[in-house]
Amino acid sequence: MQRLSHPTTRHHGQHTIFETLDLTTCCHVILRTYTLRKGLQPPYEGPYKVVDHLEKVFWILRHGKEVSVSIDRLKPAYIPKELEDIRVEVNVKKEVLLET
Repeated sequence: MQRLSHPTTRHHGQHTIFETLDLTTCCHVILRTYTLRKGLQPPYEGPYKVVDHLEKVFWILRHGKEVSVSIDRLKPAYIPKELEDIRVEVNVKKEVLLET
């Protein structure tokens, strides 16, 4: 009986969020969309230019407007330096210029 130990306490309300270290230093991010997707639609949009950021909030340039987004919805976008100023076709109807 003395060798028995009590079970460890579980904290159900405290979830840790994974943050990549590159997110604080990157210049472009991709944004997670929480919409109902059809077929082979990607779960992320972007890349979008980072305007500014705090610890948990990022301001990105999305469709020509500055938008605040939670860090939970973002991933860093890895873009080679030689491709940063090239126009990228995101959708059939949209065209985005990656600016530094």
